Amino acid sequence: MLVRIQLEVVNMIRPQSLLTVVDNSGAKLVKCIKVKKKGGKSYANVGDIVLVAVQSLRPRYGRRVRLKMNKSEIHHGVVVQSRRLFRNKAGVGVSFSSNSIALITSQQKPLGTRISAILPSRLRRLKWAKLAAMAKKII
Repeated sequence: MLVRIQLEVVNMIRPQSLLTVVDNSGAKLVKCIKVKKKGGKSYANVGDIVLVAVQSLRPRYGRRVRLKMNKSEIHHGVVVQSRRLFRNKAGVGVSFSSNSIALITSQQKPLGTRISAILPSRLRRLKWAKLAAMAKKII
């Protein structure tokens, strides 16, 4: 029982966790600074808003591509994929291979125009229908 509890804590997104960015906003890797609106809990799941700092950027191709961000900038983001297993009411579980995020503005609008990942269907029910519409596929 003790081993199982430790594994669940590892798969949660906490401050200082590294996350991959799945939209085309310009960032590739970000670090979680703070979990917002959780009422004292210090971990995030799918659909939660986190404050992140950009660690690395995607390479620019062509001269006309304008960067939307710089390294070490602070942005808001929504957790869209998590390594933690989630079960729906039917008992079917969904987990992903990495912890991923989509960057948003402070007014909760997406920074990117495309999402290159498969998103869970529960993200649409958690008031993120705009992100779900931009996704490649929803499971």
